Amino acid sequence: MAVEIFNRLQEGRQRVVDAKLKVDELVDAYFDVAKAKDVAKKTEWKYRTDLDKLKEFCRQRRISLAHRFGREAFFAYRQWLADKGYADKTIYGALTLAKQVFKWGFQEGKLRGYRLVAARIAKARAKPQPYFTTEQVELVVANSERAERVAFATLAYAGLRIGELEQLQWSDVQRDRGDLGMFHIRRGGSNGTTKDKDHRFVPIHPRIRPLLDALPRTGEQVFPDITERQLLKRLKETCHEIGLANPDQYKLHSFRHHFASLCANHRVAHRKALAWLGHSSSEILDLYYHLHDADSQAAMKSLADDTFGGTAENAGSGFEGTLRAKGRSTIEKKPQAPEIQELVDALCGPTERAGFEPAVQV
Repeated sequence: MAVEIFNRLQEGRQRVVDAKLKVDELVDAYFDVAKAKDVAKKTEWKYRTDLDKLKEFCRQRRISLAHRFGREAFFAYRQWLADKGYADKTIYGALTLAKQVFKWGFQEGKLRGYRLVAARIAKARAKPQPYFTTEQVELVVANSERAERVAFATLAYAGLRIGELEQLQWSDVQRDRGDLGMFHIRRGGSNGTTKDKDHRFVPIHPRIRPLLDALPRTGEQVFPDITERQLLKRLKETCHEIGLANPDQYKLHSFRHHFASLCANHRVAHRKALAWLGHSSSEILDLYYHLHDADSQAAMKSLADDTFGGTAENAGSGFEGTLRAKGRSTIEKKPQAPEIQELVDALCGPTERAGFEPAVQV
């Protein structure tokens, strides 16, 4: 508050507090400012939906004036959302947005104080997400036809978002770049950019290359006839056809979870996997990680081999093997494309983390 007062004095701004400011007026003003920032349509829809919940709650509880919404009302709002059956993640998002609205109102001089400063909420734990094993991916690919087969394989072995796949152009498939070629991911979100507003390069997995080479070129788009709705429908049909358990649980995003887990289980450096997937936060990447039973057992056998200097069967014969130094970088310093050479150099430091299992909670 002291910093805010100082800034207002320096900038010559006067605080004008309207004690009669209504909740609806404050919420609508906040939404107009957020919308003016040119947020994605999906984000705009989520803001509108969550803000409508807040307005509905205040109308039901007859909280018309904004300055009367305090901690008691805030936690009553949380219970109201829970009673309506909203998921924990939805409740957390709605509460976080409510705090932003009233904090913004105070910072803009519309409210005399920020009464929710001490209203703490625990972050919701994400629900387990469906994911494919590599064997399941191959079954889906084998039982698909034409462009759908290539689309499923690209999602599974490049980790692309569905929007990025839909908007992928042949100019983005740089086949002669390095030994494998590269995908240049530069669109797929709103406003002609990626979701994270940045470009990235993803090496073309050898499993994808022959499928891409056999795909006919009929225009700029690699997948001109692929849409999210149509591809999702075909995925669920295929999951039913091949007899997967709970076939309707799988989504196109399940392929992205497969790719992240594939990277972790094959010791791809953590920051390199972040770069390939287009994430700046490891929190999301940890959410994508799934350890399959076969991968878990293989890792345990490898641990036994490294510890006892032989095969896993030698583990019961005593500590006769020589312990091997661990934690060194697995990245080989091979020639890289200029755009990623700087990243590779940074990843060769001792702080690199190979594999990204979620941190153990003590």
